[in-house]
Amino acid sequence: MKKKLTTALLLIAVVFMASCGSKTSENAMYQCPMKCEGKKMYDKSGQCPVCKMDLEEVEANHEHHEHDSTHTKH
Repeated sequence: MKKKLTTALLLIAVVFMASCGSKTSENAMYQCPMKCEGKKMYDKSGQCPVCKMDLEEVEANHEHHEHDSTHTKH
């Protein structure tokens, strides 16, 4: 009985961890880690058009949501 309970808990833990994998949320926003363009944000990952560093995901509750999905300056 104890072995079945342990196996069930392990299975639940594995399923939970798999569901929390590295999925990006639909509302993910990205920004240059060097802030080359100030607070400018993008709705897709990629590279900063200024310094070519990989954009980093910022917290979903960030107060400033200016973004450009084309990754070009206007």
